[in-house]
Amino acid sequence: MTQTDALLRLQEVDLELLRTKRAYAALPQKDKILKIKQAAHSLSTELTKLVGARKDVQIELEDNRATHQHMLDLVEEVSAKMHTTSDYRAIADLESQLTHLAKRIERLDFEKQMLDKDLAKLQESVAKARTLGRTLQSEAQAQAAAYKTASEQNNATIAQLNQEREQLVAQLDPELLNTYEHALKRFEGLAVERLIGNNPSICRVSLQPSSYADIRAQNTDITTCPYCHRILVVVDPSYTAQNK
Repeated sequence: MTQTDALLRLQEVDLELLRTKRAYAALPQKDKILKIKQAAHSLSTELTKLVGARKDVQIELEDNRATHQHMLDLVEEVSAKMHTTSDYRAIADLESQLTHLAKRIERLDFEKQMLDKDLAKLQESVAKARTLGRTLQSEAQAQAAAYKTASEQNNATIAQLNQEREQLVAQLDPELLNTYEHALKRFEGLAVERLIGNNPSICRVSLQPSSYADIRAQNTDITTCPYCHRILVVVDPSYTAQNK
């Protein structure tokens, strides 16, 4: 492989390295994993609130049941007293107590119905949140696996390209390599262009006859573009044939 061939192939390898690294940086799995983590964090916060609210309702229901049972015990106690007295005023007072207790029990029954509905809604919300959490976890695992596979493929490609790059670099003169490395940074990977006829392949500014004659007179396949100052490789068949 000539230096010209090595130089052209080196730019192809460097461009492929650049594309590979950019593609790796733009892998969709990275954004998806981040969004899943954010969604999972929000869901965890919401689930904590739901579980807390459910616990509060359960405590209220326990208090309701205890109070309800206490009211029933009082009803039984008051009813028993009514059977042990014949005093009119005492009976009237006991009946008043029973009426009050009945209203308390009715109110407790109504509150229990509301609490039962609230608990059912919260239990449903907690169940849905946990199902969504499992779905997010499964999706996160799938995205992580896909990202790992893509990363391994990317790293393998980069390793292969770097190996070839080392072989190509070894074939270039140090001065030419130094010129190429500077041009590579300056022109963001497009360091080398071909001259086909009198048209550079990148800047595409047609060479004037005098410029073209100067390039031919240099008696080399590798020169510098007079317009964009990239490395210019002459691939004109009639020209390269004369210099081989």
